[in-house]
Parts: sequence; structure tokens; C-alpha cells
Amino acid sequence: MKTRKVLLAVVVFCMSILPVIAQDARIPADTNPNNWANLFYINVPIEKIYPHTLGFMVLYQKSNNELGRLYLPDAWFAASGGKGDLIKMNADTTWPYLVIFYKDGKFSHVRLYVKRDKSHPSWGLLPPDANLADKFNVEEVKIEF
Repeated sequence: MKTRKVLLAVVVFCMSILPVIAQDARIPADTNPNNWANLFYINVPIEKIYPHTLGFMVLYQKSNNELGRLYLPDAWFAASGGKGDLIKMNADTTWPYLVIFYKDGKFSHVRLYVKRDKSHPSWGLLPPDANLADKFNVEEVKIEF
């Protein structure tokens, strides 16, 4: 009987002391909701994607029904942690799109969601003699609406 009371007292003591000795968990900066206000993104539906040896030329529709062009250098997608992520989607109903991320109002990185199958109508071919080398020499994405 006495051992039960002592055991119960030890358990109650341990349970009551846990909140006192618990430490605050540190939240990583990118998952902390206080830092989310610094990030925003823009979704851009893609009309056509043209692969090139230097990157991707992306056509998108602007608000006035004209087509805009973006040139995304291949170097952005080559390195881990670079300015670009290439996500290849399987055969579903989602049309390819582009997501442009901004941090503190400045260009951060881009994600290009494309169809894995290159025979999909969203993929196009550039003429082999297209001289676009200077177009892919960009540091950020400047989208026009």
C-alpha cells in the first residue's frame, strides 16, 4: 500500500515537472509563418515550351491576348538549389505551367511544370538555325502582363 503511494507520487511529480523542463522547439526559417509574408508567387499558364541547348523558351498568354516570351537558362535547372526547378508531370489533365517565386519583392526562383512526354501539344521545336544565345543571358524572370 505504501509503495503504491510512493510510486503514484513519483509519477505525479514526473508528469508535473515535464512542462517546466521542456525547451522551446526552434522552427526552421522557411517553415516559420512569420517569414511567409516575404515570399509570394505568380502562376503562369504556358502556351508552348521550346527546348533549346541553352535552356527553355516559354510562350505564355498576356492579358491582352498577345503572347509573351520568357527565356529560362539551362544553368538554372542544372544545379541543385539553383534558380530553377524542372518538374516533369505524367499523363494527366493538368496543362503545363510556370510558377515564379519572389522574396522581398525580388526574383528568387522559378518552377517549370512540363509534360514528361515530348509529343504533348505543349512542346514545340525551334528551328535549328535560331540564334537565341543572347536571349538566354538573363539573371531574373521579367514577366509582362
